[in-house]
Amino acid sequence: MNNIWSKTILQVYRYLPRVASAYDKMINSRALGSQFSNSLNMATQSAMSVANTIIDLSQRKITLINMKLITENCLKEIDRDLAKLLILKYVNGKKSVEIAQKMNVCLRTFFRKLNSALESFSLSLSRLGYNNDRLNDMLKDEKWILAVHNHVERAELSLIDNDELKFKVESSVVREIKSVGLI
Repeated sequence: MNNIWSKTILQVYRYLPRVASAYDKMINSRALGSQFSNSLNMATQSAMSVANTIIDLSQRKITLINMKLITENCLKEIDRDLAKLLILKYVNGKKSVEIAQKMNVCLRTFFRKLNSALESFSLSLSRLGYNNDRLNDMLKDEKWILAVHNHVERAELSLIDNDELKFKVESSVVREIKSVGLI
């Protein structure tokens, strides 16, 4: 497996609870709003429509919970120092120079360790049975995660700097949260 999914999963990890919470609010809103129906909104407020929406949102929340657990299991499975490096870089969004200074290593050594950490994380994902096809299938309804994946993939191809990629990732998450009505 390549490192694109690893980077994607690590970058979206910090947003998973926030988006899952947005799904909870949508479920509550849809359920509570279903009690007020009239002839104009009967199609969208039918019991079947409301139930299907709630089931869909619940499934999406389960997917996010699973992503969180998968990420944590992979981080636990790899070397502790490598896991810490991945968390600093991708979850906390620290700059490479900052992390290298904190680790008291030169930038070249930092990047070697980062590549090693990503390879370890990717291998851990593979051992758990999460290859490219399975992740694409599992996350097909999470457009914001797929958007982050596409940004990471383009960054790999064009060497976009970390700040621009971070902005694009955050924009994808904000769009998803807006789409579920939290902002």
